[in-house]
Amino acid sequence: MSATGSGGVTRRTPGARRRRVLGAAAGAAGAAGLLSAGALGAGAQSLIQDELHIVSARIAPGLDPTHEFSDAVATYMRAAGAAEALLRVTPGADVDVDLASAYEMLDPNTWRVSLRPNATFWSGRPVDAAAVVESLERSRSRAAPAAALLAGVRVEADGDLAVRFQADTPIPGLPLNIANEWLAIHNARSYGPAINSFDVGAADLTGPFRITAFEPGQRMGLVRNERHWGVQPRMARVRIEEVADNEARAFAAIAGEAHSVGTIASSVAGQIERGRAMRLVSATNASTGMVYLNTQKPPFDDVRVRQALAWGVDREEMVELAHDGRGTPYPSWLAAHPGYPEAKRVGYTRYDPQRAAQLLDEAGWRLPAGGRTRARDGAPLKFRLYWFGLNRPQAEVLQAQWGKLGAEVEVQGTVDAAFTRQRRADNDWEAFIEQWNTVGDIAVVLNRHVGADGTLNYARFRDARLDSLLAGFNELVDPDARRDLALQINARQAEVVPFVPIASQDRLTAVGLNVRNYIPHFTPWVYEVHPDLWVAA
Repeated sequence: MSATGSGGVTRRTPGARRRRVLGAAAGAAGAAGLLSAGALGAGAQSLIQDELHIVSARIAPGLDPTHEFSDAVATYMRAAGAAEALLRVTPGADVDVDLASAYEMLDPNTWRVSLRPNATFWSGRPVDAAAVVESLERSRSRAAPAAALLAGVRVEADGDLAVRFQADTPIPGLPLNIANEWLAIHNARSYGPAINSFDVGAADLTGPFRITAFEPGQRMGLVRNERHWGVQPRMARVRIEEVADNEARAFAAIAGEAHSVGTIASSVAGQIERGRAMRLVSATNASTGMVYLNTQKPPFDDVRVRQALAWGVDREEMVELAHDGRGTPYPSWLAAHPGYPEAKRVGYTRYDPQRAAQLLDEAGWRLPAGGRTRARDGAPLKFRLYWFGLNRPQAEVLQAQWGKLGAEVEVQGTVDAAFTRQRRADNDWEAFIEQWNTVGDIAVVLNRHVGADGTLNYARFRDARLDSLLAGFNELVDPDARRDLALQINARQAEVVPFVPIASQDRLTAVGLNVRNYIPHFTPWVYEVHPDLWVAA
């Protein structure tokens, strides 16, 4: 964990930060030397021809899609080619079939999803309507996000090879919901009634690769699923290693120690591009980087303070300094959604420190004569800003930018998301950086973020106008009306600022020069391993 006071921030140019990271590699006798010393383990020293080797910032924390952190489990297992859902979201943000063979709206309240007749779980059990209903109901009962996706929806078998989804009100966004990773189809009977996260023998999914070995926080091994309903995978095995340390992953990419290295820091992207071991694959991020604010605590219970921080972010500078130019500034949360370009013209579309200073003055936070930190009633404007993953550069840039406004920001964090997760659970936080995908059933997505009971509304922020706009959104069928309402909610969200939209780094992955059919996707790694991904001799 690092803790840096506001006086200790060094604002670096992209080149300076790149030299800092790569200088550490040189000091360790070169990237390849450090790796061979055991940064990735003995298995990283050679690449097997029929085995796809992936280095990831994280692997699934368990094997049960209803695990406490089920989004991480299902997301990473789908990335590994192990898990599938009924439907999937394409790189163009359309919905396509996966385990389903077709889907249709029978009426605004009802959808019918047909199943593939030859799909089975790894165990050989057919993926029929009964199995799908059991899987979805187990997810609903054990994972709150899954329950939110199926809220008010009855799921019933419609013969042996079809499932009917029905509600008392319209459910126009259902296809995007059942494409979500939280609703990955699994053999509920194999997993059992309780959460079963670490028993490889109980794991029974449908993907083209079957899990055979699992060490939490370390590695996962998979083999070709001979029973898979689709095209047989070209690779016999997949080996995924977790390397949480950002610099160690950079070394792996520079040295070409894997076929794919994910979550690459922008500071080393140029070095990978100039190297001969791997190529850099970039995808525009459909997730908005943002700073969540604890609106239950001062000073963030005052909307003027929240607005001041939002106007006090120089997003263009953020992209240049924190992401080395490989990112996109987002003035409002929905601006990252590829289907809502209008949202890029809403919210904090410019850097306005004068307006920010005026709002802080109005809120009573004033700079003393000759002072650097604003104060109100003798108390300094001071708060902690938490980060995890690749977000430390963003935190440091914000520390410097908000320091100019007179805020004293203490930066703390680790590469592990558990750091901020525990502080949220203890309500021991003022602000933290996180980002979430904007694509999905837009009514469900927005409800999760700013709905009164939204699972991502961490501070339980309430706003009467947002409540009014969200009421009935799920039931709105007309596409144009849904789009207009989403933009209204986004505009109100930007106005009341439960979180400050910032910018997002492009999704950067180092891919071996001999890897074929790697398909970039705006969703983090979810479809990285697929049957037609292979390594040339």
